[in-house]
Amino acid sequence: MPARFSAYPPDRAVVVRMLDEGRRYDVGRSASSTLQLDHASVSRRHAEILGDAESWQLVDVGSKNGLRVDGRLVVEAHLSSPAWFAIGDVYCWLEPLDAETARDAAAFAEVRRSTSRALSQQLHHVAGVEPLLRHALDAVLELSQLERGFVLYGATPDDLRVRAAQGLRSDELTASAFAGSAGALQRCLAERHSVICCDTSDSPWLGARPSVVLGGIRALVCVPVVFGTELLGAIYADSRQPGPLLTEFDLELVEGVAQQAGAALAAARLRGAVDELLDAAGQAGIAAPRWSDLRKR
Repeated sequence: MPARFSAYPPDRAVVVRMLDEGRRYDVGRSASSTLQLDHASVSRRHAEILGDAESWQLVDVGSKNGLRVDGRLVVEAHLSSPAWFAIGDVYCWLEPLDAETARDAAAFAEVRRSTSRALSQQLHHVAGVEPLLRHALDAVLELSQLERGFVLYGATPDDLRVRAAQGLRSDELTASAFAGSAGALQRCLAERHSVICCDTSDSPWLGARPSVVLGGIRALVCVPVVFGTELLGAIYADSRQPGPLLTEFDLELVEGVAQQAGAALAAARLRGAVDELLDAAGQAGIAAPRWSDLRKR
């Protein structure tokens, strides 16, 4: 029977994979693992998962921190119903599925991927930087299912400003009142890498921030907006309500929007520069040549 495997590494997106019966899946920290769990408690080659028509088998392949099922260290376990287990310190959930449910899950993922592509493509048809930023934020909120957010954008990294916001008042965006997001934002901008947290109470660097506790922030994602090697800004979103956990697939969709936003912003900026040059030429009395005139030369 097919199954859905979910792993919950701290300070990371949830790893969700559909598993097919008859296949053997290697689980470990190594990039060559079929199911990679990038966490210090996970050995490079930690366990194997394999299934048939009746059940799924978990096997420890000589890991350092072991495999635990129902809180007990085991070398091997057989699962025929949904169950929690731990690979090192990473909690995992294995849910056997019938064939129809597995097909529905794959179809739903494709619908979400198509939605992401459509939202990203729309960015290139939005006129003006401000509408473009609002559209990008709306797309990220829709795909992540988070409740509020904002976009930083500026001509240079030193000129980044909040240029679009949803669900947040201007007074809530001050550094003292919103330091939880500032920490994620600073890391995102400094490393030019996405920051994601599914549960701030389990985050050693975010959960301890007073503003996160007082503000009730439960989950957040922050993705950089770049074009080539140039940092244009970042898109931030969070939620104070429990909701669907952010998966690697969610992050992939959100990053896709940010990538297209970077390209659209660069194009909009180029169009603005060209318009300024044409305006300046017109004010100086320099007539722009017509295409019909150029063709005669």
